[in-house]
Amino acid sequence: MSLELKTTALVAAALTVAFVVIVCVIDAHSPWQVAVVLLALFAVIAATFDLWVYRPVGGLIARARRRLGGNYERSDPRYRDEIRELSYLVGTLIAVFTASEDKEWVAQSVKEDLKRVQSLNRQLMDVGVIGREMNAALPYQETVERVLSRSRSFLHADFGALLLLDAETRAFSLEGTQGVLTSTLSAECCAYTADCPVRAAISSGEITRTEGHACSLFPHTMTHQLVIPVKVENVGDMALLTTSTSGEYTDLLTEDILASLQNHVRSALTNAHKYDAIRRQVVTDHLTGLYNRRYFMNRAGEEIERSLRHQQPLSVLMLDIDNFKQFNDTYGHATGDRVLQTVARAMKAVLRKPDICSRHGGEEFAVLLPNTPGDNAYHVAERVRKTLSDTRYTGLGLPPEVNITLSVGVATCPRDATVLDELVDLADKALYQAKAEGRDMVVLWGSERRQRVSA
Repeated sequence: MSLELKTTALVAAALTVAFVVIVCVIDAHSPWQVAVVLLALFAVIAATFDLWVYRPVGGLIARARRRLGGNYERSDPRYRDEIRELSYLVGTLIAVFTASEDKEWVAQSVKEDLKRVQSLNRQLMDVGVIGREMNAALPYQETVERVLSRSRSFLHADFGALLLLDAETRAFSLEGTQGVLTSTLSAECCAYTADCPVRAAISSGEITRTEGHACSLFPHTMTHQLVIPVKVENVGDMALLTTSTSGEYTDLLTEDILASLQNHVRSALTNAHKYDAIRRQVVTDHLTGLYNRRYFMNRAGEEIERSLRHQQPLSVLMLDIDNFKQFNDTYGHATGDRVLQTVARAMKAVLRKPDICSRHGGEEFAVLLPNTPGDNAYHVAERVRKTLSDTRYTGLGLPPEVNITLSVGVATCPRDATVLDELVDLADKALYQAKAEGRDMVVLWGSERRQRVSA
C-alpha cells in the first residue's frame, strides 16, 4: 500500500474515532470528558488541514520534482525559483495557521499594507487628473496659472511660484505666483546664496524639500518648502516652488508621486510654449515680430465691443514711414527691411503691454490703445514719432544726415466712430492729412491739433 493510501486510511480512522468520541461524551460534564471532546475536535481540525492544505501542496512539490527529473540543484533556474517560492508560501501558511500569537500581527500588517497601496493609488489617480487639466490649458500664461493652482491644491500649499532661471545672468524671474501678492515678493534674495533650495534643485535636477529656509520669495511663516525643478524645452531651467506653514501632508508623498507631478508640469509647460510659438507664427509678421493685419482686425473688433460695453474710450493709430520707397530704391531692400524692424522696436519700447501693435501692410503700421482717449493717444503717437525723428541710424546703412520719420493719424471710439471699419478709415484719413501737410506729423481726427519737428 502506498504512503498516500496509508495516510488517507489513517486520517479516515482518526476522523471516525473523533466522531465516535464526540457522540459518546456529548452529554458529559466532567473535566476529563471535556478534555476528550477538545482533543477530538483538535484531531478533526488537524486531519482536515492535512487533507486540504498539506497534502495538495506536498503533491504539487512532488510533481514538480518529478518533472525536473529528480535533479533539483542542476535544474532550470526558473523551476528552481518556483519551488523555492512555493516552499516559502507553504512555510508562511504553516506559520500563520499554527502560531496563534502571530495571527493578529499578520492581520495588522496586511491592513497597513493595503492602506498604503490604496493611498498610493489614490494619489496616482489625483496626479493623473491634474496632468490632464494642466495639458488642457494650451496658451502658456493660462498653463502657468493652472499649473500653480492645481499643484497648490494637490500639495496643500499656502503659496506657489513658478520661476525661470536666466541662462546668461543666472537671475530668477517670476513666471507666475499664487497665494501672495507678486508686488510683495522678490526673486533676488538668493541670487548669491549658496543654500538657495531653488538653485540647488535646478543644479541637481532633484526634487528638494527644506524646512526653515528664509527667503523673500515667501513669508517667513511658511517654514516648509518643496522645490520641483523642470527643464522646459526651448525655454530653459524652471522650478515650481510651493511653501506651507506645515509639511504634514507633503511628508506623506513619496518620491514617485512627486516625480509623476514633475513630469506632468514639464509636459504641460513644454506643450504650452510650443503652442504659443505656433500661434505667434500664425498671428505675427515674420519680419518685424509685430502682430499681422488679420490679428489686429480681430482684436480691434473685440476691443470696440468692450469699449462700448464698459463705456471706455478706445483709440486707433495708423502710422506710415515717410518716403519709404526712397529707402528701398536708394539703399536697397535689405536696408528697407532694417528700417521696418527699427520702427517696430521703437513702437514696442514706447507702447504699454496691453496695447496691440501690428504691421498693417508694407510700410504701414496700426496700433490699438485700449482705455485711451484721443488726447492721450495723440501724445503716445507723438512720443513714437519724436523718438524716431530725433535719432540717427547710421548702423542701418543710411547716411548720417538721413533719419526715419513717421506720419500718424489718430481716431477714437466712441467719439469718432463706433464701427471698426469706420474707425480705421477715419484714422487712415487723419494719416493722409498728416502726409498732405508735410509729413513727420501726428493728426488727431476732428481736431486742429498738429505737431511737426521744426525744419
